[in-house]
Amino acid sequence: MIVDCDTHFFPKDAFDYIDGPLADKRPRLVFDRNILTDIEFAAGPYSVVGATPLPAPGSGAHFAGMTDAGVRMSDYAEMGIERQMVLPQFTGWWSYAIEPNLGAALAHSWNVSMLRVAKDYPGQVYPVALVALQDVDSSIDEVQWAHDNGFPAVVIDYVFPVGEHTYGTPTATHREIWPFFAKCEELDMPVFLHAVQHGHRLINFMNFQRDGLDSFAPSEPHMNLVALITSGLLDKYPGLKIIHAEQGAEYIRPLAEWLDKLHGPYVAAYAEGEGVSKGWRRKLAAKAPQLVSAEDGSEKNRRLPSYYFRNNFYWTIETEERELVNAVAFVGGDRFLFATDYPHDDPGGQKKFEDVELLAGNEQLSEKVKERMRWMNATEVFKFPS
Repeated sequence: MIVDCDTHFFPKDAFDYIDGPLADKRPRLVFDRNILTDIEFAAGPYSVVGATPLPAPGSGAHFAGMTDAGVRMSDYAEMGIERQMVLPQFTGWWSYAIEPNLGAALAHSWNVSMLRVAKDYPGQVYPVALVALQDVDSSIDEVQWAHDNGFPAVVIDYVFPVGEHTYGTPTATHREIWPFFAKCEELDMPVFLHAVQHGHRLINFMNFQRDGLDSFAPSEPHMNLVALITSGLLDKYPGLKIIHAEQGAEYIRPLAEWLDKLHGPYVAAYAEGEGVSKGWRRKLAAKAPQLVSAEDGSEKNRRLPSYYFRNNFYWTIETEERELVNAVAFVGGDRFLFATDYPHDDPGGQKKFEDVELLAGNEQLSEKVKERMRWMNATEVFKFPS
């Protein structure tokens, strides 16, 4: 058996379950025959001046399987994949900058639509719930509703933008939304972190795009991953299960080892009184994060960062990625989930019709690890019937 843990779908009735005063604000899907070509908002696009959202309908929309469940299931039969985790088709229509009540209504309508699809294909389609984190209370209610209706996971963005400007910050640093994470831990609801194409960037990240310096700057998902640890979120909610989607495996070992090194004490190699004051020596020894007191830093970061890599984090795999083998050796084969990114045609989904064969043909991974990736890890994380 194979479980695809990162796929996308846009049901044709995604926004049909919005009623009342907000019904007039729901987006309208535009089709050319059976292909989704655009998404129109009655009140105009929900973006921020200076942001660069990708236009609707997003990657993979030229595949009929993006919106037609019958075509989708036929493609999956061809790929030889029995179960699929279905995430929303993130594109220009979705943003945390949408007014909270409309964002919550859009998320719930989407989830109701996906619940219908799951009931049409029991044991094959498992929808991942959408929430509007700009309304924390509604997000908590929505994840409870999703859990009660059999959704195995929830998905959020790793960037939390604001409507006043184009720069956001890592989602993990927003303590006002930590009650949402508390609810996910309480329900044992795994949390997918996935890019949302609202076009915002992390604070100062746009500065690095000039002159090619974005090749040097840390990526948004990596910054949020680190913030999950350094903010103390995983110390406060140690039962959280975080799934990093479409981030690759190349960075896992070097980032974890680098964070471990920074976590430990550093004492300057100077003789007493030679070249450095006693006060500066003590500062180096404490290894306090900049602008954060040593007491605060040590209180939050109680374990080596690599602990969270091996105990709280999971990753969807890119089957063709050579660095996957090294990452498996470092954190273990139980941290990775098979994924095709169907029907996307961006780098994460280019091999979707070959991923099953690519994993089977990887001679550097043991058959035991391959089986864990194919279905065993997903069964354990999402509590599927085996």
